[in-house]
Amino acid sequence: MSNQDLPPLIPPGGPTPVQRPAPAPASHYPPRTPYSPYPPYGTAPRPPAAPSTGAGWTLVAMLSWWPFGLAAYSHSQRATAAVAAGDEQRAGAEGAKARRIGIAGLVYAIVVSSVLTLAILVGTFALFFQLIDAEASARQESATSYADDDEPGSGPADGTSVWELREGDCYLTGGLTDVVRTVTVVPCAEPHGGELYDITYVADHALEQNDGGTYPEYPGDAWMARYTDDVCRANLEEQTGTSVAKSGLHYWYMAPDAWDWRLLDRRIACLVESDTDDLTGRVGIP
Repeated sequence: MSNQDLPPLIPPGGPTPVQRPAPAPASHYPPRTPYSPYPPYGTAPRPPAAPSTGAGWTLVAMLSWWPFGLAAYSHSQRATAAVAAGDEQRAGAEGAKARRIGIAGLVYAIVVSSVLTLAILVGTFALFFQLIDAEASARQESATSYADDDEPGSGPADGTSVWELREGDCYLTGGLTDVVRTVTVVPCAEPHGGELYDITYVADHALEQNDGGTYPEYPGDAWMARYTDDVCRANLEEQTGTSVAKSGLHYWYMAPDAWDWRLLDRRIACLVESDTDDLTGRVGIP
């Protein structure tokens, strides 16, 4: 043992020598300058993420359109097998193929859905307007007052449809039969044989309400014929101031049928005619 290892001799009653602190252990970090950051604590690096097998995109493709799903499924299975075998390069390549097929299937489904939606909308609107035209044609081809709608009807080819007549319109009656389709409209001051003398509507109070307080969809042809005949007769007698039998005139009418009723059309047109085109002026107006 050397003298340097021996503790210092302390005389009795002498002062206790100052103990020097033990030197700090050597640091493994480089010396830190005033501008250098603190050294990071030692952490293990994160392991690389496993390559995707494309299973999610396979499901998307299957839900979008199944052929794309089947194509993506085979690549997804190969990617899964490659992951199990530790072949990350092949797993990534197969998973990328499955992902691309899934994206293609999704885009295809969106395009097809958009085209089908547009086609359905266009078809719906076309069908709607076709039904409207069909109902309008059926309304022009049928009326409660016609004796037989199967007959071709009478009237000039370039005449005015009876459905387009307005109240106060006068027309010629020469050559007309029981079924009238078109007429020749003339000024009422000129000789004529017919006139649309009144337009009215089916009154709510004339209908019998259902138990729930609503009105029937259509009261029926027989009821409509009776109601319209009474209304037109009363209006004609009121305007002429005499009975129909004494007036020397005869009347007919156009009333709503089931098609019109469905379209909320309750219009009634009352027309009066003489046997010859010898009338001048309007009915009931001097």
